Amino acid sequence: MDESSAVIKSNDHHLKTCILNEVRKKKPIFNSYRNFCETVGQDAMEYPDFEFWYYRFYHGQRDFGYDRSMDPVPKTIMDMPVSLMYKITENLDTVERTNLRSMNKSIKEVAENHESIFDKVEITVSGFYLNWKFDSKSFDFIQDNQGCTVYTPNTSQFRSHKNFIKKGLEYLIPFFKIPKIRVNHLSVSMMNQASALDHLLPVPFHARSVSFFAADNNKVIPFLSAFIPGQLESIELKSLHSSHEEIMLKFFETEQFKQAKHVKLRGYFKEDDLWNFSNLESFECELDPNEPVDFQKIKEILPTFPQLESCKLKRHNHRSFLPLETFAEALGEQIPFGSLNTITHRYQIPKSNECLEFTVKNKGSYCSIKIVKIR
Repeated sequence: MDESSAVIKSNDHHLKTCILNEVRKKKPIFNSYRNFCETVGQDAMEYPDFEFWYYRFYHGQRDFGYDRSMDPVPKTIMDMPVSLMYKITENLDTVERTNLRSMNKSIKEVAENHESIFDKVEITVSGFYLNWKFDSKSFDFIQDNQGCTVYTPNTSQFRSHKNFIKKGLEYLIPFFKIPKIRVNHLSVSMMNQASALDHLLPVPFHARSVSFFAADNNKVIPFLSAFIPGQLESIELKSLHSSHEEIMLKFFETEQFKQAKHVKLRGYFKEDDLWNFSNLESFECELDPNEPVDFQKIKEILPTFPQLESCKLKRHNHRSFLPLETFAEALGEQIPFGSLNTITHRYQIPKSNECLEFTVKNKGSYCSIKIVKIR
């Protein structure tokens, strides 16, 4: 602030003269207040006081010496009954309520009484790029030689001198600190060794469904440990392959897996490996392409799963094309004349009114096998 601004700021008469000048310019009050602050300093006068004198002068009352001490104390939003504030915040969506938390302590406490439920949160990080989305909002942090470029929903873009992960965490960490936060589906993909994200999630974290990819599969078990067993219904592991035998065995022993309903895994499983999925309502995995599919074994195993409703199996045709006639013959189905793209087979479960319906489709490089329990 220059010397003339300091003189104006210290003199009440001068401040009111500046306000009167803003009124005479006939600009909107907010623009006038911003210009006033730029002229005499940001802390020269609070907006409610500026507003009082602005409208007093605007209506032709130019008495600078008016005594405000006898005026009634103006009401603020904080004079509103708590029950009414709660009702108002109840009608806001999750994003609006999250922004409201930053206004002041009292409103923050009211906003935090509501659960913050997000439908979908996605985090992707590579060697030079971090993106995260919650519902319809998207944030991008792209590394360059001088720092990173930031793209947010509220601004087109801006630059930062900070590393892209460090800058991204400035947005991510407060998000995951929202009290009572819940996510219907959380997707995390770490293309590199992003150790900075290791302790991002609060423990315990409320999520119904997760999808996880990590360049380092040793992160799989620590990642899952953040979620509440039983509340986590669906798990998809995109990077963990059945060849990672030690980690896969640890996964099957986690309470998160044991209490899940739906699981999708990669890798080549044999028919006997299907016993691991006996607690699930549905699952997806790949069968070993180096061995023929033993449908008789599958028909022995799956009916013993008490919760099973459906499963999807995939089998790649690695070195040679495997015609569906092979599957039809194994299932005991008659092979129709001409080309064959889909076969359907129903297996009656012994001593039961239920059956398993097998639908096998030729997808070219692989075959898909969908099995549904029919009542």
